Amino acid sequence: MQRASIVLNPFARNAPSLQRLASAAAVMKLRGWEIDVLESEAPAHAVALASQAARAGSTVVFACGGDGTVNEVINGIVGSPAALGVLRGGTGNVFGKEVHVPRKLERALEVLVNGREYLFDLGYAEGESVTFETPDARPSVASLTRRYFLLMCGIGFDGAVVRRLPSTPKRLLGTASYVIWGAAEALRFQSRPVSVTIDGQAFNLDLYWMLLGNTRSYGGVANVALQAIADDGCLDVYLFSGKGLPFLVGMGARIALKRHQSAPGVTYTAARAISVETTGLQVQADGEYIGETPMRFGVQQRAMRVLLMPGAADRILSARGAAYSTSN
Repeated sequence: MQRASIVLNPFARNAPSLQRLASAAAVMKLRGWEIDVLESEAPAHAVALASQAARAGSTVVFACGGDGTVNEVINGIVGSPAALGVLRGGTGNVFGKEVHVPRKLERALEVLVNGREYLFDLGYAEGESVTFETPDARPSVASLTRRYFLLMCGIGFDGAVVRRLPSTPKRLLGTASYVIWGAAEALRFQSRPVSVTIDGQAFNLDLYWMLLGNTRSYGGVANVALQAIADDGCLDVYLFSGKGLPFLVGMGARIALKRHQSAPGVTYTAARAISVETTGLQVQADGEYIGETPMRFGVQQRAMRVLLMPGAADRILSARGAAYSTSN
């Protein structure tokens, strides 16, 4: 009998009940899989649960919640032999959408029988202020000096939005809460002179927003990192320089039209090592607030096994990665 675990965030928007998960898990037992369902109780608890599941012999650890739950699970299993699985049940489900995870629970669990393991890069942020913290700024149950991310990391504007967004509107309104709080933040947010080093090259600019993309979809709404490949050993780096609401509206329109990469006020490059020396810029990773700069950012190539249906992530993997499976 093979062993897997599901780490459930019961507070996530649209999360299935424990009973629903247990019922689906029982069906998979008939197909050779013993599945434990573990329920997180507080921010960062999913990190500990995922780590314990991997150490106990689960070869697949599913994150059942939103992208924040996925982020916590990868931080729990990175460096272990366990693969990441995803069950959709949160606010944005950006990664689940991008790799075509079925909405129906039973179909999503079919990946245990018919799926393949692919290797994804992980980005990371490290520094003294890197932490797990609730959106309401209450202390969390764990703190790390390195935080891994699967999707992207944002410094500046979107970090400030995530920092200010309380948990209740996020749970009740879903993705719309980011739009509402983002519009409010745009009225007061100002660009700042910032010192950034990218692969050894120094930049000094008025920074509004900096995005480090490992995958392409941003918020499940638009592809900001248009060329990102999730197993190439690089992060796609975007530096947005501008001021005020007109800049933000104009840049939003360019992003929607996929014309932002060479637009005025945008610097784009692919990089392996990024450092933000300026203090006090707020940072989010995979939609979760993780602290303030100064921070260092990098990438650990092909560091995470991800169990997916064949072909589900071909668009965001290299030709080698799309053809590769750890079962080969």
